[in-house]
Amino acid sequence: MSQYRERVSVVIRTKNRERLFARALDDVLAQEFTEWHLIVVNDGGASAPIDTVLADRERALNGRAEVIHVDGGTGSMEAAANLGAQRARGEFVIIHDDDDTWAPQFLRVMVKALDADPDAVAAAARTEIIFERIDGDRSIELGRAPFVPPGEMVTIYDLLQTNRVVPIGLLVRRRVYDEIGWYDPALKAVGDWEFNLRLVRHGHVPLVGEEPLAYWHQRPHATGAASNSVFGESLDHMQFDRLVRDRAIKEYVDRNGIGGLLYLSKYIEETVRHYSLQQTIRRAMSRLGGNIRFRRR
Repeated sequence: MSQYRERVSVVIRTKNRERLFARALDDVLAQEFTEWHLIVVNDGGASAPIDTVLADRERALNGRAEVIHVDGGTGSMEAAANLGAQRARGEFVIIHDDDDTWAPQFLRVMVKALDADPDAVAAAARTEIIFERIDGDRSIELGRAPFVPPGEMVTIYDLLQTNRVVPIGLLVRRRVYDEIGWYDPALKAVGDWEFNLRLVRHGHVPLVGEEPLAYWHQRPHATGAASNSVFGESLDHMQFDRLVRDRAIKEYVDRNGIGGLLYLSKYIEETVRHYSLQQTIRRAMSRLGGNIRFRRR
């Protein structure tokens, strides 16, 4: 029996990446905040390596972890996230993918932010991308880049073009899932973006911290199990992004008709063509040194 309170339920979804899973597990164990419960969703991968990694850390986990082995897999990352989140016992839930990491103070700072802002439905951490490659048992860092939306809160404005908050940086109140629904298991990609669009419509999501607290690890050149879905399944991302947008457009048309969209699409096309032509003329005149003169006859 664990001696810890369980305010945060941490869901790790993993499949056949035991080295990355071990790093993620050590990352959770390194947190300054200890009032968490861990739910591991082994989504169709071999069970023995996962059980071994957990057994090696049994003492440190101190009864705070459970594992769900899904024979054959759930069918999507979103379904795996739902399976874990539905088992959550904490006040807050976060999806910690097996290849991402946190600063040691992540949970402490994020829980404090939500405790101080009871109207917030979730909190988003400033996030940094870590580019890396896997070399045997080692992960070699290649560089870093910021991944944060502007401003002090996550907004629909930020999310309309693309996702601005990845799961490793988003702590959500457990009750919110009951209020807005779970991740859409039919989306084999961009499910976190679609969830975020519903989340920000539901309530306030502040950005927390001046420095990055969450780290989204990317391996652009990796293949197979070590790859990121954003690279390894880029076609799925494009297709399901279009599907989410198409659903929303259909709902809009059902309520408002198609006229405004027809007008807007043509207006944008003609405006872009007009300014593109102007820029082409300016570039041509610049290359000619401004020597073109128009004379009256």
